[in-house]
Amino acid sequence: MSARPPPPPPPVPTPATEEKPGLLRKYRELLAKHEQLVQKLTERTTLHVSTFRLSSWALETSDSALAVLRAGSVVLANSRWHALNQSRGPWRQMAEPGPGVRTQATPTHASLRELAQVEMEAALAPEAVGPRVTRYRQSQPTHPQVLEVRSERVAGPVEGHVLVLARDITAQARDEQELLRARSTMLERAQIRALGELSAGIAHDLRNTLNAMRLRLEMLQRDVALTSHHQPHLDALGRIVSDADARVGRLQDFTRQKTDASGERVQLTEVVRDAVDIARGGIEHRTLLQGHSLHLDVVMPRRLPPIAGSAMELRYVLINLLINARDAMPRGGTIRVRAVRKGATVRLTVEDEGTGIAPEHLPHLFQSFFTTKGNDGTGLGLSMAHGVVTRAGGTLTGANRKQGGAVFTLEFPALKVPRKSPATKAPATKPLKAKHPARRKPR
Repeated sequence: MSARPPPPPPPVPTPATEEKPGLLRKYRELLAKHEQLVQKLTERTTLHVSTFRLSSWALETSDSALAVLRAGSVVLANSRWHALNQSRGPWRQMAEPGPGVRTQATPTHASLRELAQVEMEAALAPEAVGPRVTRYRQSQPTHPQVLEVRSERVAGPVEGHVLVLARDITAQARDEQELLRARSTMLERAQIRALGELSAGIAHDLRNTLNAMRLRLEMLQRDVALTSHHQPHLDALGRIVSDADARVGRLQDFTRQKTDASGERVQLTEVVRDAVDIARGGIEHRTLLQGHSLHLDVVMPRRLPPIAGSAMELRYVLINLLINARDAMPRGGTIRVRAVRKGATVRLTVEDEGTGIAPEHLPHLFQSFFTTKGNDGTGLGLSMAHGVVTRAGGTLTGANRKQGGAVFTLEFPALKVPRKSPATKAPATKPLKAKHPARRKPR
């Protein structure tokens, strides 16, 4: 038998075959780390995209206009900015903004973009510190829009950029004005209340003094020897004291608060007649002192429907208007009083031929303590007159006449005249028509 050949020797392992399991393991570890990094990067990218979309949505749906400016151009802006940029100008910086808002004289700007250029230059100025807040108002529209513009320099890698935020604060500015007016009204009411208390005290003291004078006059009139020589003078003194007492009584009436004045039915014809008779004395006195001719031209219809109010208060409203007309005519002229029925209203006008009312004073005529007479006026006459007419349900307005001078117009709602039985006939009222120079009545 032949011998079998020996088995082949086992293969000798090469170095590559020995290192292959280690490389696979490292490759798999690196691949797992890469997948983790890709997953984290994907998550962060998704977060950034979501944040960007959310920010873009917030900017696009915001009521505020936002823009980023650089080198005189708009780099980025939301849709509100573009819409607001189309608003009709011009825009002018407000002279009296709210607290913390800076003011400076600036010209008008045609658009929001032009306005933002000015704000950017101010924010980039070397002396600018912190955010800059300014208010602008439209100059032409009847109901102007108000913007609050906030500009701030952007720091960091985007040096030289300016962030501009514009908000429509029209309603807020209107509320602030209402608050200021309310505070002013409260202050005026407090001043009027204090003045009323002071007037009441003075009127009380004056009335006591007049009562003492009346008693002394009555004692003097009992002296037969004295009255035989000085009776006219004693009678005149008695009338003076009576007139003064009546004036003090009217002053006390003004200082009292009446709650039922609006329930009184007033005949305007009688009110005008009494007021003209009372005011004639003051007009005559001015005529004698200055030597100028003053005329009263009063024309009233035969009948007027009654109005609601207080006859006493309305009487002195008319007296105040007549005295003001007299003061407005230092060289004389004619004061015209007219009354007429206009549908469901009764209209009364008082006109003069004086200097008229300055246009800048017209909006303030009926404000308390506003006067054009300097130290000679208190600023309460027209204010109180306006309050009386308003409480009566009427209106009081002032304007200038085309022919020169001023005209004050009072309008009241007419009350219905109660029907009377056929057996009862109302007496006819004579028309009040007087056109004559004011002259002193003989006593």
